[in-house]
Order: sequence, then structure tokens, then C-alpha cells
Amino acid sequence: MGGVTRRILKFGGTSVGAREPLCAALAIVERALVEASVVVVVSALAGVTDALEAGLAGAAARRLDVRRFTATLGERHLALLRGIADGRAATRAASGLAARLKALEGLLADVAAAGRSTGATRAAVLASGERLSAPIVAAALRSRGVDAIGLDAASLLRTDATWSEATVDFPVTRGLVAAAIGVLKPATVPVVTGFIGGTEAGATTLLGRGGSDYTAAVLGRALEAERVEIWSDVPGVMTADPRRDASARTLPRLGYREAAEMARAGAKVLHPRTLEPLEPLGIPVFVGSTLDPGGAGTWIGAGDARAAASEDTAA
Repeated sequence: MGGVTRRILKFGGTSVGAREPLCAALAIVERALVEASVVVVVSALAGVTDALEAGLAGAAARRLDVRRFTATLGERHLALLRGIADGRAATRAASGLAARLKALEGLLADVAAAGRSTGATRAAVLASGERLSAPIVAAALRSRGVDAIGLDAASLLRTDATWSEATVDFPVTRGLVAAAIGVLKPATVPVVTGFIGGTEAGATTLLGRGGSDYTAAVLGRALEAERVEIWSDVPGVMTADPRRDASARTLPRLGYREAAEMARAGAKVLHPRTLEPLEPLGIPVFVGSTLDPGGAGTWIGAGDARAAASEDTAA
């Protein structure tokens, strides 16, 4: 799109949740930029969406100290920002975080006043995690000399008003993505909030828990990406949960349908809908560990496309 072939890199909550893994994620982005133009998709910091779920329930029950809750959340994000970014990039990001936290405080206060939350309010509250993490990642990249900009996926992924498991309108989304990302210079890195979509009226929707993988896939389809990379704290798609089975091993290659079946059966590496937008275009997916970026990982996709991507990575 726009004459530029882009690569989508999605980083999960454990990859952006603390300074060490985030530094590793930033290095992965920098290495990818040597080979291709990059779009970064980020999840909320590890544990934040769960905390927001609990905060929402507490507010509805009128037992949440809203100001203390948002202050604690802000301290964690600002501490990470201070440890990973500096200069004007950090200052601008801190201002943006303060505004987001103020908005979150207002939403939770409204829930507490009403004693309940609507689907729209719940979506807006839970989306706060990604809206707090993306500015930190963008600021960290700018501090390292990368031309990065933060983008809110609510303005990119057009969905219906199903608040928690929204359906994406792909034709409209393609046009929105073209207007926002397709026009960027090849060296500019958009850092996009995962998990989030938006209705035509501008309301925030969610793509389901773990939906940042799906965000990356939707962007990959809209941009006709070279490939989509899913980075987390696991070395790839495994034969079993390594915490329960010491003999679990990483599967080097999988077809789209085999991987999709594993995801639907409960494998937590990929969101169940991740591969749906990518299979028709033959866009391969790589799954790897942020803390072992040189590992073999797992390639998912059509044989020829996957082999070509593997050769590209090896080179």
C-alpha cells in the first residue's frame, strides 16, 4: 500500500511491561527497520487489563477509591516511561499519559455514581491499558532516534457496536489505514494500540481479550504486509503448555488451519481470529520470544510464503 511493503510487529503485555523486555522489543524493531518498513502493535502492560477489569467491578460496587486506583496505575506507567525514554519525547508522553489517566478517572467516577457500567463504558475503560502503553513505546523509540508516532486503533479499525467482541468492517478499515499509515514515510514507525476498534460514531470497541494479535492481523491485511510477527514471552507455538509438560517443544512450522484449530482449542499463543484476515492473502505469521529474538520460533502460513520469509530472516 502506498508503494511501501510493511512488516507488522506485535508485542504482548509481558514484552512491554517492564524495562528489560521492552528494551529487547525496541531492539527487535530497530533490527527489522534495517530490512523493512515497520508497524508496531502493542498490548497493555502485563496485568493492567486485569486491573482495569477489577477496578471497573469495584467502581460499579461503589467500593473503589477511584483517585488512588488511577494514581497507582499512573505511577507504574510513568516509572516505566522515565526508565526507557528521555528528553522531549518523554515529556510529551508524560503529558499524554496524564490526560489519559484523567479521562479514566472520570469514566470510573461515572460508573461509581451510577452503580453500573454500560458496554460502551466498559470498552472505554479497558481500552485505557493500550492507550497508556502505546505512548510509552513510541517515546522510547523516539529517544533511540527512530521516527515513531502513536496511533489509536479506534480511528483505524472500523467496527460494529458489539462492545466486547466487535466485528471489523474490512473495506472501510482498509481506507482508514491507507489514509493514516499508507501515506507515512518508509522510515516512520506507527505504534498502534492493540485490542481496540471504533464505530462510525467514534465510540471505542474491543476485539476480545488477547485481541492485539487480531489488530496486527487486520493491519497486515489492510496493508498487504510482508508478514506479521507476534512477540511474547514464549518461544513459539508449542506442543503443550511448558509449565505443565516438561517435554513440550516448539513447533517450527504450521499451516494456517492447523494453527487456527490449536488457537480455538485453547492454545494461548494466538487469538483465535488472528489468522482469518491473513490466510486469503497468504501473509505468513512468525511467533517468537522477545527475550530470545534469535530463536527459531514458529512460522505459520502457506509453504512457499513461509519458506521465503524464513530465508529472508536467515539472511
